[in-house]
Amino acid sequence: MQLPDGVPIVTQTDVTFLMPDPHSEYDGVRLELDFSVAPADLDFSAVDGGWQLVLPRPAVGRFEYQFTLRRGQDYEWTIDPANPASVPNPFGAKSEVRFPDYEEPHWLDSVAAGSSLSIKTRPRFLSQAVPVTLWSPEGLDPRQMTPLLIANDGSDMADRGSLLGWATAAQAAGPFRVALLDPPHGLRDEWYAANPAYADEIVRSVLPAIRRKVRVGAVVGLGASLGGLAMVALQARHPAAVSALAVQSGSYFTADLDAQESDFYHFAQICSAVTAIAERSHSQVRPVPVLITCGVVEENFANNLAMAAALAGQGYELRMREVADAHTMIGWRDCWSPDLEELLIAASRTLSGAGLGGKRD
Repeated sequence: MQLPDGVPIVTQTDVTFLMPDPHSEYDGVRLELDFSVAPADLDFSAVDGGWQLVLPRPAVGRFEYQFTLRRGQDYEWTIDPANPASVPNPFGAKSEVRFPDYEEPHWLDSVAAGSSLSIKTRPRFLSQAVPVTLWSPEGLDPRQMTPLLIANDGSDMADRGSLLGWATAAQAAGPFRVALLDPPHGLRDEWYAANPAYADEIVRSVLPAIRRKVRVGAVVGLGASLGGLAMVALQARHPAAVSALAVQSGSYFTADLDAQESDFYHFAQICSAVTAIAERSHSQVRPVPVLITCGVVEENFANNLAMAAALAGQGYELRMREVADAHTMIGWRDCWSPDLEELLIAASRTLSGAGLGGKRD
């Protein structure tokens, strides 16, 4: 099979994948996605010199994928050898398809500029201290009060999502700082599974430590997937600790909607916490502005709609953004502007009635 230029072949309506196999090494080739495209068949068909699949366009602007190559009962996972476009992923690189109408965020060429400071704390409620890196924009005096964005999986968002590049560009709306919160290896699931000890650690140890270094105004919590759940659980447990939430593709598991996750070790704990949050009385709630984003094709979409409805019913000022993507860092990244800038402004006004924390001195 002689591969044409521009493989895979991407149009507005479909994608044609080609996998060379001139020596008939494979017994099958399959497209692997992390979302359902039923009733589409993801198995390639044998063609002269290789394998081919034509996939009707899913409801996305872009997507990430891998191939599985089958030899008898053996399977090999691989990126698309014909596609030079790939994205890093915690579970291995994936190839990427972008449809012609997909547009990157305008700020993506911004270079992160500022200073970073490691914030040391002693664990009070967890077995280990939370690793924290405090980023401040260039020229900002520590005595200048500004909003603080606290980000679960912060370094990953900075590395794969260019969070600090976005923050640098967003300073045009007014100064703010970013605290990158990072779970140690092996502790992410335990900490982020609506763990009350994690919420207590952030509120009673991490935030006071940051306030000893800089003046903090409104606090806005950012998190994705389990990190989004952890932020919602934190605000539910400590209602006055944060002034707004930006939560993306949160893992708000329930037994009815997420039975496929029932083997996850913390599933029952999460279901219990989600139910408790959704069923709070108005007297138990301190509503704050909330931005929820979620990919329309991902498994978490239904439980995100349910959480959005619950929070709106409790009086939260809620904006729900349905994203033409899946459960991906790029899908989360693409929602930060202008929504997150607007949320910082709203949170600061709610707290102090004045912009993003005032002008620079």
